[in-house]
Amino acid sequence: MEEKLTPPILLFDSECPLCVRFKDSLTMLEGTEIITAVSIHDDEVYKQLPYLNKEECMLKVHYITSDNQVLVGEEAIEHLIKLFPLVHKFSWLIESNMGKKAVDYFHSMTNKYRKTLIKKCPSCTK
Repeated sequence: MEEKLTPPILLFDSECPLCVRFKDSLTMLEGTEIITAVSIHDDEVYKQLPYLNKEECMLKVHYITSDNQVLVGEEAIEHLIKLFPLVHKFSWLIESNMGKKAVDYFHSMTNKYRKTLIKKCPSCTK
């Protein structure tokens, strides 16, 4: 990566098939062309954005808003759900306590699944 990164930025695991699918699906939505999707395995990210910790980025999805606010895990997912019209119809889920629990559960389960995939995939580990 040669260019200077400008928010909004989605940091994703390019070695995780589930994460790549999420990123690919997100980029298909209208309005997401403003988001720069960057692999957590690209060390240039940590040079340009020294406030990010690679180990933390490996554990949970990170999203940097246009005003440079770093959102992590469930908070990042909730923010993305609220931003884009095609998923806006599901935003009611995160506005209630039960909805928040559902989003938290979904994120924790996909994160566990991602870790399982990486462990089982010989080409995913370095």
